[in-house]
Amino acid sequence: MFERATAAKPFPVQLRLDIGQRILAPKGEAILGWLGGGSAGAAQPLTVPGNLLAPHPTSRIVYACNLPAACDDDPAAVLDVSGQLPNEIGRELEDSFLSASLPGGQTAIVTADGEQVTIRFRWICLTAHASIGAVWRCFVEAGNTGAGSWRAIEHDYIFDAGGGVVLNSPGAVAIPCADELTKSVTLCHPEGRMTSFPCNLGRVKVTRLATDGWPRRHVLSIMMQDDNRIVAFLSDGRQEVIATAAPSSRRAARAA
Repeated sequence: MFERATAAKPFPVQLRLDIGQRILAPKGEAILGWLGGGSAGAAQPLTVPGNLLAPHPTSRIVYACNLPAACDDDPAAVLDVSGQLPNEIGRELEDSFLSASLPGGQTAIVTADGEQVTIRFRWICLTAHASIGAVWRCFVEAGNTGAGSWRAIEHDYIFDAGGGVVLNSPGAVAIPCADELTKSVTLCHPEGRMTSFPCNLGRVKVTRLATDGWPRRHVLSIMMQDDNRIVAFLSDGRQEVIATAAPSSRRAARAA
């Protein structure tokens, strides 16, 4: 009588973690390999890097949107006594500001102490002429209560009369509420993605809004791929390639 060989597990293979975040094969053997994508030196027992789970403050927001080519809102009610739009909108002008501006999306960023704070965007059209073009200004508010001030980004966005891509994209500008967040946060626009085309609803359409950084998180699952990469699936919805397994651990991971 011959015993049939047990089939090896197919990839990807579910791995295990012990209480010290060591990476283990399904039967409990330590997975050997190299952190990152290299394979220099002797393979070592692998552990999930602590900095992958600790909070990482946000430093950049990537943002793109389409602003309506025609705007009927009048900013006059928000102007100060000198006829200028203030760089900071307090509670006394907020109702007028909200009526004269358009919402531009919101996202959460992570502060240096690991707290999540909501950043909100609003756009106000300063001037719009069919034969000249339009000028828009972006304001941001930071906080989880919605009780903060709206502050202007130090850049006005200029569009041609025919609409299209912004004529003076800043590339990157500072978020004006960064001092409250204990770390500088930069607003970046992908090339050619800040636009002004007609919109029947007259709304701002956000086409990209993404941040770096993350709050404190944990590993939901960890897998070995067919190419020996070890991928961690994290509680904030992201996945990270954290290591490369040694060939011997590849065999141990697939053992039934």
